[in-house]
Amino acid sequence: MHDLIIRNATVCDGTGRPAFEGDIAIDGDRIAAITPPGQLATGSRAAGEEIDASGLVAAPGFIDVHTHYDCQLFWDPTASPSPWHGVTTVVMGNCGFTIAPCRPADRETVMELLLYVEGMPIETLRAGIRWSWEEFPDYLAALDRQGVGPNVAAFIGMSAVRFKAMGRAAVERAATDAEIVEMQRLVRDGLRAGAIGWSTSLSPTHFFGDGTPAPTRFADERELRALAEVSREFAHGVIEVAPRSLIGTPDDKLAEQSFFAELARISGKVVSWAPLLDTQFAPGSAQHILGVAEGLQRDGVKVVPQVGCRPLEVRFDFTAPCFGLENNAFWKPIMHKSRDERRALFKSREFRDELRAFSGKFIAALTPGWEHMFVRVARRPSNRSLVDRSIAELAGERTQHPVDTFCDLVLEEDLATQWGVTMMNAHEPGVAELLQSPAGLLALSDAGAHVDTLCDQGFSSYLLGHWVRDRGLIALEEAVRLLTSRPAEIYGIVDRGMLAPGKLADVVLFDAERVQMRPAELVSDLPGGQSRLLQRAEGIPCVLVNGKKVVDQGAPTAALAGRVLRGS
Repeated sequence: MHDLIIRNATVCDGTGRPAFEGDIAIDGDRIAAITPPGQLATGSRAAGEEIDASGLVAAPGFIDVHTHYDCQLFWDPTASPSPWHGVTTVVMGNCGFTIAPCRPADRETVMELLLYVEGMPIETLRAGIRWSWEEFPDYLAALDRQGVGPNVAAFIGMSAVRFKAMGRAAVERAATDAEIVEMQRLVRDGLRAGAIGWSTSLSPTHFFGDGTPAPTRFADERELRALAEVSREFAHGVIEVAPRSLIGTPDDKLAEQSFFAELARISGKVVSWAPLLDTQFAPGSAQHILGVAEGLQRDGVKVVPQVGCRPLEVRFDFTAPCFGLENNAFWKPIMHKSRDERRALFKSREFRDELRAFSGKFIAALTPGWEHMFVRVARRPSNRSLVDRSIAELAGERTQHPVDTFCDLVLEEDLATQWGVTMMNAHEPGVAELLQSPAGLLALSDAGAHVDTLCDQGFSSYLLGHWVRDRGLIALEEAVRLLTSRPAEIYGIVDRGMLAPGKLADVVLFDAERVQMRPAELVSDLPGGQSRLLQRAEGIPCVLVNGKKVVDQGAPTAALAGRVLRGS
């Protein structure tokens, strides 16, 4: 007898081996047995149950290694909507942005950084974070006390570490020798407490609202080498980096990847950097960078670029400054004009001619082409039929230049149309090559960040629905491996990522013929009444975390079944 039996499933065990029909027995939080159908005794313990998984795939719970749930967990410990898409383990604190360690006097500054870099409304952060810590170990303890829905692993972020070690000087200069020693101590304490590693950002897109760079952008290579030396002291500890070459040339990326290889050699650990995206402006460059990374990995130097499986779409409107436009040199000054001035610009022939003049770069400084710019939310009922249609298509119908169609719609809706623009990963053959490279790591949901401009929490559903079922370019078993055992192996997440007796019972059941993301919705459910984009799942009826249901019959439960995972 067992606590739970999943019967008649198509089992994808996470290793990439061919799927097989089987039953799965679970006792407590672990898998007790996996057998051919019908070999497990009928019936279960009085407190248990059986699930008929006929027609469903059983897979290990999916692992999302690039999230920013550090704050959201305090007002939404279920980390919605990630578990709805089969994600049972999230890694947060990426890109150097965490809320621990943090002195009380620095809390407001840290929240402002998250507002401008990670697109988290500051009203929500002020209302939702229940501060009770200063040091990183106490932050993990706070999560333990309140409970979490999925399993959670956390980086210690270098922006917070620099503030703690340097105060205001963190956004003014490189660190002194004494300050580096203090940062080493803080990182050491974080790793000792169970941080999965440390993270940082060198990206030129990361700055405060007044243009002051994020603290980590002042770090020099000497500082990063010193922190890599701390990582060598531990058996665990990934180093995660948002690179300086994020918007640089392919040669810039290769040069920076060489420096990451140096950090990997110093630390003896994985250096995972993000993002590596396919772009039309340097076709094949991302594939070449992955090829170089593959060679490094063969030589035992663990440099792992993170790749995405979806087009990178950013959403925004023109009513007020927002993340999607604050990082855009053309639109930022325009968005800081009054609304009346913005309206006048969109009416102006001179402004429209300026938009028409963009050549050899993003159209209107926003997107590779008008076919990649879509109406996502229309505010006027008469325009609802335009939703999910591109400017190129609408301009063709109206026999207008796309600039005029774009500007006319902005004015028709008094700046409030929500636009979706595909910035990168728009070329599907290129994205397919990224996914098929053995050197990359599937990631980049950014879940918990950019709450009203990006919505990629459903990347797992997209991978299974679009790339496996609809396009047939990735085998089901390989897609499951990319979501499970591969990230578990690279990040050192033990006892998860595979279905096997003795492993922890993180399990997702999905219908391979139906699984997909539903269209993103704009909902106002954040503390302070702020809005976020929310992506629901289709075809995922059941998700277990440590043997307990966090999704049941397709609906989320309130179970806080996860654990705060600690590196060891």
